Amino acid sequence: MRTTRILTLIALLVMAGEVMQAQVRFDWQWGYGSMGDDEPYFILKTDEGYFVGGNIDNDGGFNVECEHNGYRNGWLIKLNEAGELVDQSCVDMGILSQISQSRTNPNHYFLCGTDPVGNESNACVIKMDEQMNVLWKRVYGNPAYTSWYTPRVTATSDGGCICGHTVAWDGGDISHHYGSWDAWIFKLDSLGNLQWEVTLGTEDNELVSKIKEMEDGTYTVLINGAPQQFGSLYSCHQYPTIIFGVVAKLDAEGNLLDNRCYGGYTQNDSFADFIMLEDGYLYVGSAASNDGDLEGAGYHLGYNQGNPNYGRSCDAWLMKTDFDGNVIWSKCYGGTLNDAACKVFLNEDGGFTVTGWSESRNGDVQSALQLYEEPEGPWGARKPWIFRTDAKGYLLWERVMGANVPSAQLYSDAVQVSDKEFVFLCQDALYPPPYPYGDINCPNVVVGSQDNYWVFHLTDIYDYDGIEEQEGWSGDRVGVYPNPSKDLVRICGVEAEEVWLYNALGQVVKTVRNSNDVGLEGLVEGVYLVRIRDKEGRIFLEKVMVR
Repeated sequence: MRTTRILTLIALLVMAGEVMQAQVRFDWQWGYGSMGDDEPYFILKTDEGYFVGGNIDNDGGFNVECEHNGYRNGWLIKLNEAGELVDQSCVDMGILSQISQSRTNPNHYFLCGTDPVGNESNACVIKMDEQMNVLWKRVYGNPAYTSWYTPRVTATSDGGCICGHTVAWDGGDISHHYGSWDAWIFKLDSLGNLQWEVTLGTEDNELVSKIKEMEDGTYTVLINGAPQQFGSLYSCHQYPTIIFGVVAKLDAEGNLLDNRCYGGYTQNDSFADFIMLEDGYLYVGSAASNDGDLEGAGYHLGYNQGNPNYGRSCDAWLMKTDFDGNVIWSKCYGGTLNDAACKVFLNEDGGFTVTGWSESRNGDVQSALQLYEEPEGPWGARKPWIFRTDAKGYLLWERVMGANVPSAQLYSDAVQVSDKEFVFLCQDALYPPPYPYGDINCPNVVVGSQDNYWVFHLTDIYDYDGIEEQEGWSGDRVGVYPNPSKDLVRICGVEAEEVWLYNALGQVVKTVRNSNDVGLEGLVEGVYLVRIRDKEGRIFLEKVMVR
């Protein structure tokens, strides 16, 4: 069994032409949308397949068969488990931004977006059944103003939902405005009636990012901003020009219990998602600081578009806290261009799979160099990105996906199907046949369509077996210790003639001859394959985790 695993791993890692498949396998992919520019926003796993939603252009055509309003329109499609289109609906919203399945009736769903009548100012909420029939539609806010931000919705345990919108005014249904942009939270019952509303903000900017109902009936709201002295939020830091990731906690009636800021003091840091663990919380987002809560996190210094005058680029950021909010560890992932973590999933082994996007071609993002040659110019193209860590945040592998040319494929959302299966939703022009263009190989794309929905299913095929933590050598076989290690490992049980270290892409990152000591200086954190040839020509394979 061990021999089979080793041979499979070697084939994946070192065979020419197969390097790009070292971590993931594309199982199916499709392109959907109109003949114009379309904007995907969300994907939701259901018992029968997936709901996918966003906007379509006013051109119609391609896959669009529902009646639309002749302008940019919300579009909801139902896919089966193979990603094939089975039904669709043109939704009467200016922007269709999020969906949430009812917690009391699995056949009901809440949609949210902006109302086209109010110049995209109001938050619009629709409740529908599994056949996409509208059960009710409600619009809340103040139609006298415009918001550029997309509303959020989360189904609640009482059969209703809680919503968030970023607003810069009061009046109408909004009782307070404290200055600039504020996070406005409102609660609806199962019939769409407004139960309560609250504005979380100060005189500075506070933008709502995520809302979740917790097991005790309270609500956690992720806000990106810089709470100052005057307003409903507690002031965090006296750095009015710096954005922090803010975690606000509300009781069941919307009263603020507490809020806390996380990040550094160098440049903007923010949160996009979080999950609750057995011993605390894990928050993910992006960061451009290397101090405060990010001191020692491994931020990769870089600049937007490669120009220091444009400000520092961001890394993907993971931060674990205990239940009291104390930081346990904080880590950055990426390269010297912009990278971001947008969603996080808990794995069966206690580690994490993170989805988001990357522009980098260095640092942790080595897979981009395997996907496409380095583009001209000082910066790269934004592409969807997936990476996996262990429970302590140490990187196991990463993979950039998309076209093998310097064009952007924009990440929208992702869902976890099983511990090793994920479905991504992205935006891209999708390139008409002949195929493939890197990872893009959609069988149904129409020539002449512009930016469409790119939906694809992939499977994590990384081999997680064989990593044994050990401080010393047991003496009964060939071994590598200490494991994990950060500076040096020693090979025991055999006299090594040559040693090769392979990263998760199958690239040889270090070669050592006639020595049993292998230095790890300059290697990024992660799991490496150690291939050992002894004096008699025998080959041994081990793994080591670099920390």
